[in-house]
Amino acid sequence: MQKVFVVDKQGKPLLPCHPARARKLLKQEKAKVVQVVPFTIQLNYTVDNPVGSFKAGVDDGSKYTGVAIVNDKTNEVVFKGQINLRQDVKRLMEQRRNYRRFRRSRKLRYRQPRFNNRRGCKIPPSIQCRKESILRFLRDMMKRINITDVVVEEVKFNHAKYRWGKQFSLVEQGKNYLRKQILDLGLSYGSIFGYDTKVKRLNLGLSKKHSNDAISIVCVEKPIINSFEWIIKPRRTKVWGNNPTKTCEERNGFKHYDLVKAVHRTRGVVIGSVRSLKVKAMTLRTKWDDNFPVSYNKASLLQRFDGLVYIY
Repeated sequence: MQKVFVVDKQGKPLLPCHPARARKLLKQEKAKVVQVVPFTIQLNYTVDNPVGSFKAGVDDGSKYTGVAIVNDKTNEVVFKGQINLRQDVKRLMEQRRNYRRFRRSRKLRYRQPRFNNRRGCKIPPSIQCRKESILRFLRDMMKRINITDVVVEEVKFNHAKYRWGKQFSLVEQGKNYLRKQILDLGLSYGSIFGYDTKVKRLNLGLSKKHSNDAISIVCVEKPIINSFEWIIKPRRTKVWGNNPTKTCEERNGFKHYDLVKAVHRTRGVVIGSVRSLKVKAMTLRTKWDDNFPVSYNKASLLQRFDGLVYIY
């Protein structure tokens, strides 16, 4: 069972409610639907003193990041999932650099080379993109739930072994950047190490998953899990407008990254995000397949995402 997120008329996050309670509020016209996935309703009146505070656990990784949001009073998990981080940033940065260098070698008009334009301690774009994905998730969930604390699983890096200073370690740069940005959001920051997370997860009797690791980070007692296993895909903020492989932006009323519900002859009902729009069929990102083909005629639009794509 997935809890329904609730906000009041002014947009203040309230305690999540049971789906039956949400159906009753919608039937009585005391609330309206503001987002389908994750399902969020908005009351048509203001709540003066909202109650409830939640902790967010983050199992930070290089390819996948586990996230969980837990009620710190009842130990109830209202959201758990996994963020699939982008792995192509380094390749795209190298490609852009090669384009720039090749243009200079052809004796055309080009931008003059700049070698001393680094300002401060700038972290690599690949590291920054991973940390920004976590921050984007936290900002998005803070719109519908009152998150007060964030606990992040950190790793220990042996600087003496590699004879590097802390300012040159990519691990330390990423940790410091994420910590500073979380504090700037007005949240309390805490940290834990991986070996502590493993012990806590085994004591709680949870299986090895990134989302379960995130639950173990913030839970002391056995949790009450009331959430689907979500897959979160950050959308690219900058899109290459003249991409020759992108033949169309919309086909049959569907766009890229739309959440679609389709009927398949063997899989039954399939829910996924649009990956490609082909002439006869479109492909979806699902939990089991990143390129699953479905028919246009048997698909319907559930939601059009802005920044983050949620798949369950």
